[in-house]
Amino acid sequence: MSLMPVITIQCDWNDVIRLPNQQAWISSKYLNHASVHDKVLTSLNKTDNKIKITFTNNYQYISHGNLSLVVKHTDSGLKIAFVAPTKSHKVHNKAILSVATAENSLAVSSCEEDKLLVWDSRTGEMKLELKGHGGPVYRCRFFPSCVVVLSAGADGCCKIWSAESGINPVTLKGHTMAVTDICIIDRGRNVLSVSKDGTAKLWDVGQSNCLSNILEGQGTINCCALTTTSEEFDVNNEREVGTSNKVVVVGCESGLVISVHVAKRQEVFRKQLDFACNACTIVDESIIVGCSDGKREWPESANPVLSLVSLPNHLFVVGRQDGTCTVYSLLDAYESTRVQLTGSDCDGIRDIAFNGKWISAGSRDSNVRKYDFNQVGVHFK
Repeated sequence: MSLMPVITIQCDWNDVIRLPNQQAWISSKYLNHASVHDKVLTSLNKTDNKIKITFTNNYQYISHGNLSLVVKHTDSGLKIAFVAPTKSHKVHNKAILSVATAENSLAVSSCEEDKLLVWDSRTGEMKLELKGHGGPVYRCRFFPSCVVVLSAGADGCCKIWSAESGINPVTLKGHTMAVTDICIIDRGRNVLSVSKDGTAKLWDVGQSNCLSNILEGQGTINCCALTTTSEEFDVNNEREVGTSNKVVVVGCESGLVISVHVAKRQEVFRKQLDFACNACTIVDESIIVGCSDGKREWPESANPVLSLVSLPNHLFVVGRQDGTCTVYSLLDAYESTRVQLTGSDCDGIRDIAFNGKWISAGSRDSNVRKYDFNQVGVHFK
């Protein structure tokens, strides 16, 4: 795979291109090279009174719409589509830590102000504040029912909440340090959590009980992701539901990536990377790991990866500390195509959610930006 540059653009570019005689900056940067800065210029086409967009010879204009601008980088041949947010919600006053969205348009998010809020992702209207964690909430997720929330935080606890009433019927206690990530197995009878204490725990939600340490003694674990395997294993415990064909992948501060068959409690593989693993996700049968040196299999940037989420059709999104939020495809046919989800002005993308229609990116600037997946997927067809 040939090395591609990272192309970035002024965060409010979509406002600039609506008017004539305006300009915005656009920049390209190859890894370990200086940035090359250019300008996007607008003028009024006198023949049809439409806005005309022009670039230097470093870029070839392809198309634009209200929320998108597509260009080709001349030197690399990279096609880059910039997509602006459909909406930007500011439900928090401090930097976002985690965000999740459900198919019923509910959203839940946490911030550095130690608030965990349920809100309407269509309007931004706050519904509930979920109070009970003793400190920051590092991860929040919806159960498949879309009306129950799982959260985990610095207090070492995982909590189950009703997103309709705010009641917290279950608290999962057992970790001795902060819980950094969580996975929900099938409908949610069981959940997984990973912690700075070096353990990955399997929980029985109904009895608020830890069924097993899936992993222990690994040093700080930063992230986890769940996938399905063809290797099934008969589970005799009636309190353990849906684990027979599940594999959990964890990423550690030490750079270790470990995969474990949940039901068998058996390690499948481990790989030592050179830098801390901050985020991981599963796309098709591939494990995508984002590290603190910015590297994945696509080593375009040295900026730390903070968040990852998988999308349909072999796609995934990478959120970085510099505020870039980029969609990639695993397919070779699109190795020279990127979609950049814009709006953050160099503020890190702490977490990303996808509910089947909308991509939501939670940023250090306290905004949750919402992008239409149709605006993204069209560039990979």
